[in-house]
Amino acid sequence: MSVHHLHQDFLRFIDALAKGEGDPWDLYCRHYLDPHRPALDAWWNQVLALPEATWVDRVRQIRPEQYELLRALVTEADLERLARDTMARCQSLLPLSPEPHVYYLVGFFSPDGFAFEVDGAWAIGIGLERLTSARLIPVLLAHEYAHCYRRRFTRPKRLGERLVEEGFAVELAARALPDRSAADHLLMRRGQLAAMRQYEHRLREAIAPHLPSEDEDVAARILYGRGPKGALPSRAGVYLGWRIVRDFLAAEQGCFGSDAEVVLRSAGFAAG
Repeated sequence: MSVHHLHQDFLRFIDALAKGEGDPWDLYCRHYLDPHRPALDAWWNQVLALPEATWVDRVRQIRPEQYELLRALVTEADLERLARDTMARCQSLLPLSPEPHVYYLVGFFSPDGFAFEVDGAWAIGIGLERLTSARLIPVLLAHEYAHCYRRRFTRPKRLGERLVEEGFAVELAARALPDRSAADHLLMRRGQLAAMRQYEHRLREAIAPHLPSEDEDVAARILYGRGPKGALPSRAGVYLGWRIVRDFLAAEQGCFGSDAEVVLRSAGFAAG
């Protein structure tokens, strides 16, 4: 496993931009994009799927002062150690060969953590642009490790499969990092988690009819609360997926590799 610190070259680009050394896009390509093109092309095409013109336009809007918090974060945190320690914990629970590489990068609009394919192999990306501390980086790494593990077997399409996929990732992170709270593993506030627990039965009722759906808008609404007025609370689907997986694993004595349909049926859902 290798840890790729792409953010270091991004900060070299920021330094060159601050000195007025040339056109922003040319500087970005020279210092950041070209040296890491396989990983950054994969990030842009697989994670964002936006026109290249949007990429160029966003780079031209960059102001060096926007990245002072990023500079402080990477100065204070030992990102290499965080990655290696977390990957070792995950490997002890679910050995994965080849072990996914880790890419610390700086993007635009990207998730804080994501799984993506680089040169034909599944890898973990950590988008540093919105993070204000390194506290949740191990959680993100463990979560995405679980996605890389599952990608060896399946690519979820239906909402029910995606619920199980997210629940599996939360549970692996919880087992790899048992000192962290459930709220941390679910990437939500404690009060938000308490509300989910209180209204879990209503979440199940609201989500059940949509389990066979392959619609991306439906998935965004149920998993992450994105969408028009009336969307479910943020990460409601992630929470419910975790509860389903956790209960199933307790009953099956920790059988991580079970199929999503089996897990859903065990929870009283028809998988569609």
